Amino acid sequence: MKKTSITWLLIIATLFSTHCYATWSIIAVDRKTGEIGIVGASCTFDVSGIASIVPGKGAIVVQAGSDYFARMKGVEIMGKGAPVKEILAAMKDERFTPERQQYGVVLLNNNRSPLVYSGTEIRDWNGEKVGHDFAVMGNILPGEQVVLNAYKAFDENRDKSLSERLMLALKAGEEAGGDKRCETQYARSAFIMVYKPEDGAILKLAIQGIEKGGKPAVTLLNKKIKFWYKKESDK
Repeated sequence: MKKTSITWLLIIATLFSTHCYATWSIIAVDRKTGEIGIVGASCTFDVSGIASIVPGKGAIVVQAGSDYFARMKGVEIMGKGAPVKEILAAMKDERFTPERQQYGVVLLNNNRSPLVYSGTEIRDWNGEKVGHDFAVMGNILPGEQVVLNAYKAFDENRDKSLSERLMLALKAGEEAGGDKRCETQYARSAFIMVYKPEDGAILKLAIQGIEKGGKPAVTLLNKKIKFWYKKESDK
């Protein structure tokens, strides 16, 4: 991966909006390679504001009634090396209205599973499935199959790279129904972020602003990342 093809950031903190409604996402780490990744998709204009990667530390997602300040509090504490339970507890402070939100936190340098919290006020279907190094979560879904299929796609492809597994999981969620507000479009925006420790950089690719009823955002993102891989391999 070349530095000219990626975005250099210490911390990814896109979209400063305090309300970024999201639908399904996956947070993951690869404890062998040191990679950290997040993908997400939604029937909103731009879903990428739900996510932050703290290089060398872990990843955070704040979705549903997403609160920027809750996410940044988690980033701050994660950067200081706090344990996963402490990070989640700080994000659940009442000033961040946690019952309207869905939180996911994963750390790289320990053997603890990710933690997910789904507030009591978020819309159905909502839920999560957690593995030892990744978690799938969602809200406003047609049913739990979106989460289950995404989980299975990620977990059964461990011979592939982290970015490939994340995209397979996101695509499996789309095929299971995605965001129920988008009907057969499944999502209007989607993104992938992956931190690569060998060069300290974060790759970010996103699709946003697709008109309602247009092409599915996850399908477009899948094509975009495949083109990016090809472009990199040709260099």
